[in-house]
Amino acid sequence: MMLSPDDKNFIRYAALAGGSALISLFLPSNYLLVCTGLLSLTGGLYGFSTLLKSPESRFNFFVVGAVVIVLGSSLGMLLSFASTSLVSSDIWEITIDYAHATTADIALAQAYTNAFAIAFLLIGNRPQLQKTITLINQDFRYCLKEHKKIIYAFVVAILICQIYLLNTGIIVYGGKSLADEGEPTHPLLALISPVVPVLPVVLAYYLRENFYAGQKLGVLLCLIFLLNELAWFFLFGRRSVIFFFLLTLTGIFFDKSLDKRFLLKNIIPILICCYTAVKIADLYHKMRVVYSFEQAQRMSMVDVISGLESADNEKYNQIRNMNVAARAAYSSLALAQFVNLFRTTNSAPLMGQELLNSILFATPSNFLVDKKMILAKEALYSNAYSLDITDISETLYLEAFIDFGWAGFFVYPVFIFLLFSLVYALLNSVRNSLFSLIVACVSFSLALMMIEVDMIIFLSTIRALISCYLFVIILKRRASVQRNKDVVYTIPYEIIG
Repeated sequence: MMLSPDDKNFIRYAALAGGSALISLFLPSNYLLVCTGLLSLTGGLYGFSTLLKSPESRFNFFVVGAVVIVLGSSLGMLLSFASTSLVSSDIWEITIDYAHATTADIALAQAYTNAFAIAFLLIGNRPQLQKTITLINQDFRYCLKEHKKIIYAFVVAILICQIYLLNTGIIVYGGKSLADEGEPTHPLLALISPVVPVLPVVLAYYLRENFYAGQKLGVLLCLIFLLNELAWFFLFGRRSVIFFFLLTLTGIFFDKSLDKRFLLKNIIPILICCYTAVKIADLYHKMRVVYSFEQAQRMSMVDVISGLESADNEKYNQIRNMNVAARAAYSSLALAQFVNLFRTTNSAPLMGQELLNSILFATPSNFLVDKKMILAKEALYSNAYSLDITDISETLYLEAFIDFGWAGFFVYPVFIFLLFSLVYALLNSVRNSLFSLIVACVSFSLALMMIEVDMIIFLSTIRALISCYLFVIILKRRASVQRNKDVVYTIPYEIIG
């Protein structure tokens, strides 16, 4: 296994953060908590440097996931600590008391998160996996250049499905209508949702290519399609808006090594893009604060946005700042709560119950069991530990800890690796460039979601990729049958001629 210098620094600083967290068990203090966070953040930035320099690594789910996990958790915890402590140190103490945790628990939670990320990074650097990622990137490039018509047909097909879901009211502000809460996901939505991230990537790439080629009509069409996708992602929340812009930037800089010189040269458009993403995400949150979900879902978007002009901006800014400060540390506090629970009481991990229930939930409809009878996520935790949990930041590393305790940082990554090994085996068996493109974009999007994605969503995405494989197989067989027919009809003609 060959690790780059940046990868080695990622592991080194993440491990040092673990040492700092262990010291906090005996000398609990905010200083050691901040030290743990800063060491983790430094390691995460080294990992991020790898993604900037190496275009190929951006479609390695495990490498991207490792970086996102460490950066998201450490940055969120530090931001929450700094923003609340600046107002009053008491607010931070109240926050962690409310989560039934201590500063040592939060530091240990960060150390566990780092261990989970290191496991991801080591898996992502396995030679065999690296070869598969190289093949995926080659197929990706080939598909973008040689199969434009197929990709555009795919894009248009997804857009038609999105328009149908919007016009029928299946998708509204907030994603799914509250009136449909508890009902099975619409089949069409379940089918297209996992592959939607393909669109911003390929459209942004073709936008760049058309711009450099001077094809104004192509640029205009790509912009229109991208705006449509932005509207789709906007309906699903602030985080989805940020994901959209990250996917778009990935498409624009698809094959570019983003070194310091390149970043400085393009700093202005990058900053404009970041500012736009933040403002649009803030618009979604402002709508959520000014209107309730129920009210906003009954109104047209034009009326909702126009009504924001009369909102009290000063009051909203206070609410937003408090929300950002609290939400930033949600994943850290959620994990710290269970670290404290297992450390100070006789409570034990669920020994795979959450994983098993997630697998059952990820099956289509009520195919195996009645899902209303299964407890998962917050409901399962509340029942198992007699806790009043209604809304925590679900992450795979949180579920891993609740399921298997400290051993979860190894068990869950191995399970996830086995699932992706299945997908990669299917990909190698069919060697279809469009399927490689879909796998690359979907896995990258899934890695970005590692800051808040549960096993049910993860398994549903893997299920969607397998469905795409079956679809590709059907198309290939039909094409093969058609070619055989053509041969049968042409041979007699050639003999006669």
